[in-house]
Amino acid sequence: MSSILRLWPGKGVVLLALLTACYALGEHMGTAASRPASVITQAPISEKAVALTFDDGPTPKWTPQILAVLNAAHVKATFFVIGSQARKYSTLLAEEVKDGMEIGNHGALHKRLTNRDPAFIRAEVETAATDIMAAGAPKPRFYRMPAGVYDAAALRVLGQLGYTVIGWSVDPQDWRHRFTAEEMLAIVQREVGPGAIIIFHDGTNGSAATVAATKMVIATLKRDGYRFVTVGQLLALVKGRL
Repeated sequence: MSSILRLWPGKGVVLLALLTACYALGEHMGTAASRPASVITQAPISEKAVALTFDDGPTPKWTPQILAVLNAAHVKATFFVIGSQARKYSTLLAEEVKDGMEIGNHGALHKRLTNRDPAFIRAEVETAATDIMAAGAPKPRFYRMPAGVYDAAALRVLGQLGYTVIGWSVDPQDWRHRFTAEEMLAIVQREVGPGAIIIFHDGTNGSAATVAATKMVIATLKRDGYRFVTVGQLLALVKGRL
């Protein structure tokens, strides 16, 4: 049976999501550890809860601004951190931890994990985890693939290392520097739904539009009855319904 969470066209989620969510939360640890990592793009819940995620940081230009927006709105988010950035800006990562943000792994050097041998994959993942923990964060349990691409070998190694792979269901494409904050908000409003995972960036590809869009998305979705949770909390909501 495949361990990959897939979406039907639109917003439907196959029942396999329930099983993968269990694995993500550490259920059946005796057998799940040897399975390929599950890939989750959206939580199969009816509650209006969503997860904000930020990739490629930390950076001194954008991370403090994103944290200021999140803290002012009392929102916790998940940051998928590049190991080399965590090492370079460890005080910023420590600030994220202090503020109650969840820290995920985004690789040591943001290398795509396709057509790689297992030793390369393991080194890319474990080096990043070491850098993240050296800055004071807990050992990450979630991994986000650079560019969102992967193959069977990558999932196999990540499964051996105990990771769940987190994708996304809403992508405003802030990294392209293509849309204004208002246009990114419109994308989110069009694509969001219960259990959505929204991807933004606080790395060098972030922008003032990203910061503004984050503030607007939080205010608008709260007005529409949504609440914001970390990825881990989002999956815990799935577990509560099993």
